Amino acid sequence: MAGELWRATAQIAKETVVGTAVPATRRMYWTEPVLTAERDPRPHRFATRTRDNVRGFTQGPLMTAGSFSFPMSADEIVEPLLMGLQGGVTPVVSGAGQKWTFKASGSTIDAASIEYNDGANTWQGAGYYVDQLTIDGSANGECTVSCDLFGMDLVTGTLTPALTERTPRFSEGWETKVYLGAFGTSPPVSALAATVVNWNIQIQNQLARKFFADDVNRTGGITIGEFEISATITLEAATANAITAFNDWKAGTKKQLMLEFGNNELIGAGPEKYVVRVELPGAWSTMDLSQTDENTRVYQADYAYVYDPTLAAGLQITAINARATAF
Repeated sequence: MAGELWRATAQIAKETVVGTAVPATRRMYWTEPVLTAERDPRPHRFATRTRDNVRGFTQGPLMTAGSFSFPMSADEIVEPLLMGLQGGVTPVVSGAGQKWTFKASGSTIDAASIEYNDGANTWQGAGYYVDQLTIDGSANGECTVSCDLFGMDLVTGTLTPALTERTPRFSEGWETKVYLGAFGTSPPVSALAATVVNWNIQIQNQLARKFFADDVNRTGGITIGEFEISATITLEAATANAITAFNDWKAGTKKQLMLEFGNNELIGAGPEKYVVRVELPGAWSTMDLSQTDENTRVYQADYAYVYDPTLAAGLQITAINARATAF
């Protein structure tokens, strides 16, 4: 019957005018996508000498949001980074591949239209950005990219037909390497062997909604705030790297952290491979020595970003794939 969850799908397109929906151009392979709509309920109570004194009811303007996730992928991460880290990025040829470089120093992000079928009905969302992007994983589990959305409008619609299917590439949690070096050394080259157990990286745009007296029931605009960028790394305690991290934390020493995902499959004849690299200059901000994992002691270290003049950014994410265009 209609309404089964397996019928759900999502498609996307870059908008030319923010908030003006356009037909989808790319099928997305997202896990449990959802678009949401809210309006503040406003019951109005009056002095009527009765307990049932609600004599009116109105609603505030429409506020739309949503979320989706997918396994880490050098192919599939491009649009979320354009929507949530830096807009207008184009790749450069690198060997047989294409190198996409996104920096937190960018001042704009790309708005997208999203066509979404929830299994029962089809929705068309306009003016969608990624408010928060999270990379979360572990060596014995998955590495997942999760995105929280901010949008301007949501209406019922139709799916653009016959968009191209493809076979996405994804990387597992064990296909991860972590590097740590001196602040300003880009990229760091010292791998933390047999040290990192799991990781969580959060990029927040601190988006906000603007509303205007235009007699229109929708968000009037979305503003972009300052970046909030942080990471949490769990370290195997019985390693010299864990003690070094502890001492760096005590001393307030700034470092250059990089996580590399994939880098195992050649792109054509190479030499490049499908890979995502997250480079984060900063410093250890807290150190929790009380954690455990699989019968061993681990240290959970929080990490705060610091702008690096050498990198010319507080964060850089590089994706190398075979894609010459986005959306």
